[in-house]
Amino acid sequence: MSAFLSEEDIKRMTKRVRPSAQRRALDRMGVRYLIRPDGRPIVARATIEHSVTERSISPEPNWGAL
Repeated sequence: MSAFLSEEDIKRMTKRVRPSAQRRALDRMGVRYLIRPDGRPIVARATIEHSVTERSISPEPNWGAL
């Protein structure tokens, strides 16, 4: 398994084909990425895995505040 998401993974995640549209979608999702010399975004797999893990262990909302 590569340390980075594949181009196909990024297409599937963003539902976008053009690199500029992929970057906008990643920006809206708050996903950090680098830009390759050809303009395509590159996302470290650890970034996504960390984000998923962080969300899965987030504390229960304060329902009493509602």
